[in-house]
Amino acid sequence: MSSRNPPELPKLPPIRESAEQVLPPAPEEAVAYEETPPPAGPPPAAPERPVRRRAGRRPRAEDGRPLSTAGHALVVATLALLFGALLLAPGMHKAAFNGQPGTKRDVALALTAGLADVSHALLLDRPRALVQDAMGREDADKINVAIVVPPTTTAPPVRTTPAAKPGRKPVRKPVQKPPGKLAFTPKDKLRIWVAGDSLVITPGYAVVRAAGGSPAIQSVGGVDGHVATGLTRPDVFNWFQEIATQVKQLKPHVVVLNFGANDDHSYMTGLQEGRSIDGFGSPSWSAEYRRRVQVVMDTVNRAGGIVVWIGLPITNNEAQTQRFDRLNAIVQKVAKARPHKAIFIDTYTMFAGDNGGFSEYLEDAKGDPVKVRAGDGVHFDVAGGDIIAREVLRQLNKEFDLTSWRKQKGA
Repeated sequence: MSSRNPPELPKLPPIRESAEQVLPPAPEEAVAYEETPPPAGPPPAAPERPVRRRAGRRPRAEDGRPLSTAGHALVVATLALLFGALLLAPGMHKAAFNGQPGTKRDVALALTAGLADVSHALLLDRPRALVQDAMGREDADKINVAIVVPPTTTAPPVRTTPAAKPGRKPVRKPVQKPPGKLAFTPKDKLRIWVAGDSLVITPGYAVVRAAGGSPAIQSVGGVDGHVATGLTRPDVFNWFQEIATQVKQLKPHVVVLNFGANDDHSYMTGLQEGRSIDGFGSPSWSAEYRRRVQVVMDTVNRAGGIVVWIGLPITNNEAQTQRFDRLNAIVQKVAKARPHKAIFIDTYTMFAGDNGGFSEYLEDAKGDPVKVRAGDGVHFDVAGGDIIAREVLRQLNKEFDLTSWRKQKGA
């Protein structure tokens, strides 16, 4: 086998460096370049490039969630307030109804009435009602202006004496003696309940303390005092319902009451259908207030109790004192028509000063000045409450026998 020589490759011309390709030598005076060491610490951050967002796309947080705008937050807050208002609509409507008469009350009533209707239609008032039922306040949002009138008792037929025939002497009936005092003992105590507006609170607790000092008297129900209430606004607090309920449950023999401090204005709720009244003290206003006082006294009397009504006192405001005097006149007249069923305590003259006007201090039995009225010029101080309590006990001792048990015990 013969070997064949590889073919010879053609020789290429040598590569020559052109002038452009040859670098000039560094000049002798050139300074050698020294690299500057990098600065200590982390390298500087690269400048942020502006983020280019697409039109209409909401900005997002680092975790990818969309960021809320101010407008979105405002919408959410508005919806939350509206939802809360619908939940509380019944209570808001009652609060508006209980407000003072005027344009503000009218506007609030119109707004809250619409909210209450929507809340009821959407059943959003049910959670509030369920919570109130669980707390035993199922009627908290109910607007109750009904004046509870006790049922009338049927009086026995009146027996008339037949007319005397001519020639005969008329038959004379024996004069009936007034019934004796109803007696109470430590075993069968006189039950007393105190109720009314803010003016009854201090004297009421004084009556309770005085009752505790008598073995024949028992306080029941404590002092049921409600500030800023009265007989003209049963929508704020319905005293007619309260008294009817309490005399049925507590069965008191005596009910000590005080009303009027918040009744000296023209506005009334709970008027009978088709009935209207004029301003405070007018004949129509006075007739309606007299009717309400009669309803209160009827409620107590027909339940077997006697009313002791603490009258309104003289105040440091002359105009208010005149209004209180009008109310006292109405109550005193109604009480006077109920002998042995109603007693009126005249605090007007009881707390008048030597000149017949208002006095914050009165002299005690020793002649020393004693503070009997509160700083507001209307309410009573503790010493003033004690004065009223002593008068209440004095009237009760006139009406009832609270001491003969002592003689029987000593016999």
